[in-house]
Amino acid sequence: MKKLKIDLSELVHKMELGENLELTGYLDTETGEIISMPDNVMGAVEEGDEAAGALPDWEQELAETAESILSDERDRFLLIPKRESREGYEIMAVFAGTVRGKGLKDKRSIALNGKGAFRRFRSVLDDHPAELERWYKFKDDCMREEAIQWLILNGIEAVQVISGYFSDDGTEINSDLVPKPGLCLTCRKENAGGKEEIMCILTRNDQKNDDEFECEAYEPTEKSKKAHQDNTA
Repeated sequence: MKKLKIDLSELVHKMELGENLELTGYLDTETGEIISMPDNVMGAVEEGDEAAGALPDWEQELAETAESILSDERDRFLLIPKRESREGYEIMAVFAGTVRGKGLKDKRSIALNGKGAFRRFRSVLDDHPAELERWYKFKDDCMREEAIQWLILNGIEAVQVISGYFSDDGTEINSDLVPKPGLCLTCRKENAGGKEEIMCILTRNDQKNDDEFECEAYEPTEKSKKAHQDNTA
């Protein structure tokens, strides 16, 4: 089995794109790079030189990568599968079966019935931060295992997670192993991306062994504000 350095978090993210028709992920099995390819770029390259040449300058490098993918005859580039909504529903249903407490369990069972299940399921969990945190961990573990199994089926062993985050002493931080406190799940900046995400990960890492988590940048969501007001009324 081939050993390859891969950012598993990024791989999971690409697998969660679902039915996104504008972006497709590929894994470079030589470098471990995960490529985000806009479908319009791939389509232009497939059409020919004229369409590819009409792409803006910032997409020309992507066009070269798309050409490499299309001309690949050695299976260097693997198409990353997108998880279907049915699979996401199955994970929710399995998690719902682990819930204790009849009242909450009944709410979750109702939330899973019919259209809009994902929205209702999250709405129920928003009122229970501890369960919301447990759900995120459960979902992340399932998706990570799914990604690892997909790699194994393709003869690849992910030997290192490359996070791109480093502590003050230069040690690389594996963001997958940094716990996410319940406070973060009720913060407006949750899943903000960019610089906000970097600061959040570094703050969590600094306090990962502390008994209590504190964050001066915490900004509660409107829903968490209302829940707090209702509980203190």
